[in-house]
Amino acid sequence: MTPDTQEENSEILRAFSWRLQNCASAKKLEQIDIAEKLGVSLSRVGNWFQGRNFPRRIERPRLANLLDITVEYLIHGTAENGRITPVEVQESQASYGGPPVRDVPLISWSHAGEAVVYEEMPRHFQGRVSTTSADPRAFAVTVEGDSMEPKVFAGDRVVCEPTRQPINGKPVVAKHRNEEVQLRLYHKLPNGRIRLAPLNPVYPTIEYEPDGFMWIYPVLELVRRF
Repeated sequence: MTPDTQEENSEILRAFSWRLQNCASAKKLEQIDIAEKLGVSLSRVGNWFQGRNFPRRIERPRLANLLDITVEYLIHGTAENGRITPVEVQESQASYGGPPVRDVPLISWSHAGEAVVYEEMPRHFQGRVSTTSADPRAFAVTVEGDSMEPKVFAGDRVVCEPTRQPINGKPVVAKHRNEEVQLRLYHKLPNGRIRLAPLNPVYPTIEYEPDGFMWIYPVLELVRRF
């Protein structure tokens, strides 16, 4: 295994760990709850949460069912039309974290704020980021600020998928009409208003009118540079 392949695998594991943590939090499940319900050791679950390894193939459907997501989303960050239908993942794919990794453009936070629509995303990229995203328009942005700590830190990269629709309770990058760009947890309310919530309690949760945004793109993966 080459150093580049090792780094790619590490990034995929970290993205899997981030999805697992967010999904478990949404279901109000602690690591010990997952261990007891799956009948596995707490240390094994701890390794998943820390991004050290993937669950075994036989464990994945049960873990996905527990979290009310698909195996595809759990392991690869993708799903089929949002349906909750666990799909078996081949063991041969697991060692590489799933589908082939590809590079997408990395854009600075300020440059993302310059775009009114996806087509206006700047072409003076800051580099490239490896991802499992199948979205042909996927791109990554370098996070600024501390509003999503302790999950996301300044300098982390998040991969956005412009062709997907935001999902309640999941992270998005949103550009407001006042040109402010935010990374927040998304929730569309029954009255049509959009609620954006930070993870850092220092920052408020705020509701907005839907026409107050230029764009809102779902976040697929977190890529952390050490």
